[in-house]
Amino acid sequence: MEKLNYKKIGERLRKLRKYMGLTQEQVAEILKIGRDAILRIEKGERKIDLQELMNFSKLYNISIDELTKDNYTISNSDVAFARGFNKLSEKDKKEIISLIEYKNILKSHNKD
Repeated sequence: MEKLNYKKIGERLRKLRKYMGLTQEQVAEILKIGRDAILRIEKGERKIDLQELMNFSKLYNISIDELTKDNYTISNSDVAFARGFNKLSEKDKKEIISLIEYKNILKSHNKD
């Protein structure tokens, strides 16, 4: 089994967050973890568990494999999506983030 490179995962998560135009605080709020945890994950100083990987995967619309494989690079479609999101007003961004949170809640209730 391949050992996870937390530093590369963190760098990838930071890039995705920035492409999406999100702050660490916004990501922390969406994922229901502390901002300090986001900071440490992005720096590769904190291990990330499977549930957190799944949550990041859903938030950034990227597979866990793409997040964890050493040779993954962010695609043009990822950048295009993120740039489109980044051009939205703060109100629209908050609305989309709320929809993502709501969808994740629905998914978690459907699993039970």
